Amino acid sequence: MTSRHAAVASGHAIGDAPIWNVCLTHVPSLAGLYRGIHDFSRALAAPILSFDDGRVPRAALSAEDGVVRIPCGGNPLTRDCHVMSRQAAREAAAILESAGLLIVHSLFRAHAPWVARRANEHRRRYWSVPHGCLDPWGLSQRRMAKHAWLTIYGGRFLAGAERVVFSTQRALDKARPWVPGCNAVVVRWPVGLPCLDHRDARRLRFRQQWGIPADVPLLLFVGRLHAVKRPFETIERFCAAGPGGGHLAMVCLDGQFTKADVVRAIPSTHTERIHVVGPLDTGDLDSAYLASDGFISLSYQENFGYAAAEAVAHGLPVILSPGHDLAHEMPRDAAGQLACGWLLPDDSRAAAEQAIAQWGTLAMDSALTSPRLTAMGAVGRAWAADSLSFEGFQAALHHLAST
Repeated sequence: MTSRHAAVASGHAIGDAPIWNVCLTHVPSLAGLYRGIHDFSRALAAPILSFDDGRVPRAALSAEDGVVRIPCGGNPLTRDCHVMSRQAAREAAAILESAGLLIVHSLFRAHAPWVARRANEHRRRYWSVPHGCLDPWGLSQRRMAKHAWLTIYGGRFLAGAERVVFSTQRALDKARPWVPGCNAVVVRWPVGLPCLDHRDARRLRFRQQWGIPADVPLLLFVGRLHAVKRPFETIERFCAAGPGGGHLAMVCLDGQFTKADVVRAIPSTHTERIHVVGPLDTGDLDSAYLASDGFISLSYQENFGYAAAEAVAHGLPVILSPGHDLAHEMPRDAAGQLACGWLLPDDSRAAAEQAIAQWGTLAMDSALTSPRLTAMGAVGRAWAADSLSFEGFQAALHHLAST
């Protein structure tokens, strides 16, 4: 074993054998996926092995997050782990030699069947964590290639997994065509319950920093700039709904699109009311939630959705698309509607604009003291405290790994 692997070679053990997480090109720009894998690592004290595309040097990132990164290879097939190179397989086999449980994150690459073959040959256990790969919307993108992979490799891989772990019941239900057996389980990902002390001061400081008036309702978007997140549609719906003097803040990480693309999409009539903040570190992101009066995500697909979960944990009323699987598990009111905000019936323009307009009407009451919004936020925060704790997540994983 090389020195670059030695520091993280001993992970948590169930019995005498350590647990390892195995994933692909583990980088912060993957946002929720990156965070989710680290949550598994933290909960089980199990290190992470990433089959890395090697496009840029990541030694500094490995030193920061402790991840073992093995370059997949130099040609187009091996670089993105469509095919497992011999060198990468040898390195990984040496690192994982004593592993008793391998947790495989994501699908559609060679790391998954490679782990399954190794587990079968050495009588090791493995889990699959699809992270949305089996969502119908995701499967509709590059459909032929994904369905071919599932037919050739996926059925056997998923059937052979001791557990197939989903973050919500709805995500599991949507994946049932591919996971028909009894090895599928639901374990909600964790979100910490933030402290709301000094909220007024932090609210004012964030707004002053970004030129947002102290007394206007603020709607918050947090997400990677990708078509699935629908950032441009969010701007269009907000502008069309015209929620009084409300403002929109967009905390966003470059992806398929850039911050500059988003800025160019803002109509000239709304440049003073839409603030493209860009990425924020954890502390500043927390301040953005505290400075806001509502949260919006029109994403086509969120099999968990850390940003929406964090908004609820901060006590914000939420406007969520039906693609938010976690929203379907949030509390309902007596009429059967989402008790902590708005769960849209579909992805239409009309549905989003109506919810934004209703939020704006309530928020203009005086956002922080609006009785309806305050009640919505309190219901959501109480639910998050009860349902999304790290301790509950950790206990569930330990139970599954020990049985």
